[in-house]
Amino acid sequence: MSQSVPRPRRRLAAHAVSLALASLALPAAHAAEPGPQPEALPADTAQVIVTAQSRSQQIQSVPIAVTAMSGQQLKDQGAANLSDIDSFVPGLSIDTSQPTRPNIFLRGVGTLDFGIGTDSPVGIYTDGVYTGKTGGSLLNFNDIKRIEVLKGPQGTLFGRNAAAGAISIVSNDPVGRVEGSGLVRLGENGLRHEELMYNTPLTDNLAFRISAVDQGSHGWTRNAFDGSRAGGDRDSGGRAALRWQDDNTSAVLSWEHEKMRGPGPATYSVTGGKVNFGGPDVWTAPLNIPLSNDAATNRQSRTFDGVTLRVERTLPFATLTSTTAYRHFNTQNWQDMDGTSNPAAYLAIGNVESNSTWQQEFKLNGQSGPLDWVAGASAFRERATQRQEVNVTTTSLDTLFQHAAGLSPYATLTQLAQGIGKATGNTALQGMKLTGLPWQESINDVGGYRAFAIYGDVIWHAANDTNLTLGGRYTADHKAFNWYNPARTASALDAQLAALNQAQFFPTATALKLLTAQQSGLLQKLVQSNVQFNNPGSTSAPYAVSKSWSNFSPRVLLDKHLGTDHMVYASWSKGYQAGGFDAVGVNGHYEEELVTSMELGAKGEWRAAGLTYGAALFHYDFTNLQSLTLVPNSAATGIPSYQVANSDQGATGLDLDVQWKINRTWRLTGSLEYIDQTYDKYVSPTGVNISGQAAGTPYFSAALGAAAKWQALDGNADFSVQYGYMGKRRCNDDTYKQGLCRPDSAVGAGKAQERVDLRLGWTAPSGRWGVGLVANNLMDKQYVNVSTLGEAVGSPYVYVTRPRSLALELRVKL
Repeated sequence: MSQSVPRPRRRLAAHAVSLALASLALPAAHAAEPGPQPEALPADTAQVIVTAQSRSQQIQSVPIAVTAMSGQQLKDQGAANLSDIDSFVPGLSIDTSQPTRPNIFLRGVGTLDFGIGTDSPVGIYTDGVYTGKTGGSLLNFNDIKRIEVLKGPQGTLFGRNAAAGAISIVSNDPVGRVEGSGLVRLGENGLRHEELMYNTPLTDNLAFRISAVDQGSHGWTRNAFDGSRAGGDRDSGGRAALRWQDDNTSAVLSWEHEKMRGPGPATYSVTGGKVNFGGPDVWTAPLNIPLSNDAATNRQSRTFDGVTLRVERTLPFATLTSTTAYRHFNTQNWQDMDGTSNPAAYLAIGNVESNSTWQQEFKLNGQSGPLDWVAGASAFRERATQRQEVNVTTTSLDTLFQHAAGLSPYATLTQLAQGIGKATGNTALQGMKLTGLPWQESINDVGGYRAFAIYGDVIWHAANDTNLTLGGRYTADHKAFNWYNPARTASALDAQLAALNQAQFFPTATALKLLTAQQSGLLQKLVQSNVQFNNPGSTSAPYAVSKSWSNFSPRVLLDKHLGTDHMVYASWSKGYQAGGFDAVGVNGHYEEELVTSMELGAKGEWRAAGLTYGAALFHYDFTNLQSLTLVPNSAATGIPSYQVANSDQGATGLDLDVQWKINRTWRLTGSLEYIDQTYDKYVSPTGVNISGQAAGTPYFSAALGAAAKWQALDGNADFSVQYGYMGKRRCNDDTYKQGLCRPDSAVGAGKAQERVDLRLGWTAPSGRWGVGLVANNLMDKQYVNVSTLGEAVGSPYVYVTRPRSLALELRVKL
């Protein structure tokens, strides 16, 4: 999915490199000067507190493969949302080609389904609240305390949709002291990012916290079709929270709002802007020609609101936590789907989604002798609507039909009508033109979902150095879904067809033997019938179905401490995700998704050396892994169609994580994941048998980091650099045939990816303000993600990742 793209030199880049090189001399040059001592780096990762097991624990004591990133790390890195951290968390992959419909994978498991009928098996939770569909999962970071990425099934404590893992985002709560901070970051292509936060106590028991984020850019490229900028966006949001606390009870009420607006995703042709049905063997490098997108509507947006009430009450035997949450978002995505401005290939889509969820959870945490336990119950309701729209013209329909059936109905009708008009003197027929007219189809979905669960998790401290954990969750899901695909909309075409009928065109063409009676009937039917959404059972009225699932997911975990600084553990767990429905295929459905996972791990530290480590050997087997696959040329019609794919997959892998605090100044980090993921017995929807072949996940992904803080210019300097690597995608016979995975081709789909983020900063002696340089994607690498949807009109295309971004930063705080 990748391709390196050279970029022109920039003066700002040269200045950045000079500044970075000069900084290397700062520690020595100022070592003897008096001044404030720099803030020391954290001693080791054992001081990091996480709630991965619904309990506050030091990360090195948690027998789970978990990566934690603090809010300060995210801010220093310039990370705006989850898509900016996946390069540095091996095993995590987030494709944001369409930001309102991201694809999230963990340890090779995710889904390509963008509809409202199913969920991602990677659960995303904000302050313990499930974010629902992926349309609301990629919100910008706003006053974040930390992020935890938990690998492997997490259903026991997080929920039914965490079969592959969970990402937990934890926000800062109000505190009982005055705090305030601000940040402004300005960079290339109109990039700017602003943050504000203020916290204050209102009374002895009540505190208030408010924060705001606003960011955006003009875009990194320009659309040659209309001169507009592409690749930019505007995103703003706010969060406000009240915290009340007495001796036994605390309550936090929070509200979060976000609004995103921007142009639709840029799409680049791999056929040189021409119609070419030759397949991947004739595709060319996409960036050899200018971006040229001609979608009539080209924009994307998201509006999100959420309210959460979390109440904690200390009881004589436990702590009771009640979490009540409401979430609502609306998204729109309108974009070019052929990557060209070629009229013969015109194809554009629209996706409009609305989603509302309500959640209630009661949880008890307690300790009873050697037992540390959690028990709870939760209820979840969701209502989602989605309208998916396909826009073409009669000219691009001719391209589609010509390739599929050797017929160009609109060009043929135009030629025949004009010919008959000239022969008969009928001026109406002489001026007839049925090409280039707009044609729109849509499918409208409504989903109503309910889920109820009870769960429990007990840690038995069998001995001072040995713990046994038993847990389980019982979940019941019910889903109701309906589809409605009305007749196509083509008012300009209908007016022309009415004129044809008034002029008695079809009887005349048949009488003149220009058309047979059969051809005449076929053409009249063809110009009236839906092409993409054509299920007759849901054309006049919605087609409704409902289905229920239930499951018990257990986990067993044994951990043993080898002295005070080292631990080994072994776990066995199951995960579950309810079945669902295909949003674009009427009456299409998924079976429930099940996973069995085993993991052997070790964590520990060598205090004298300042070294900590974590390692995990894992194996999982997935049954009915849910996805939606685009079949470029359906065997029945020759027209591309999405089809449900339920596959069985298995994987064996290894996670490694090392952190080394060399001294008070320097700290190094490194992490690695190796995974061998393959299909079991499986024939893809395109008819290719790929049993035993790779599922696509690269063998290796890795991240390296270095951070330093030292005294400089009477203040404190800080430096950090992060390097992320993902190996080339493992192709199988199906993905290679479709062109989705050809790392060594001119397109470069699936080649290895690299990213480097860098920060160089300085804070004034007072600690109240500082400046910095932030570089994201310092090596200016860009990569591609292939979509074959445009093959319907002979124009497949790619999405392209963002180029390098350099920005200067100013920070202030009270």
